[in-house]
Amino acid sequence: MTNRQVPLMLSVPRECRDALRMMAAKRNLQNPAKVTAAASIARELILEGIERAERIEMALNPSEK
Repeated sequence: MTNRQVPLMLSVPRECRDALRMMAAKRNLQNPAKVTAAASIARELILEGIERAERIEMALNPSEK
């Protein structure tokens, strides 16, 4: 994936938003010099999920490389 980022509007349930905010708050307490936002964590999770899905897809269809 490239480093160029584009905006994406995403809607999640309130519980997911709250969980992302809690994760961000914990990171901010662990390292106050680096501010982490809930959106940053959501981006990390989405990118990890896409990479994992691509690896699974490659394993299921090895001839389509």
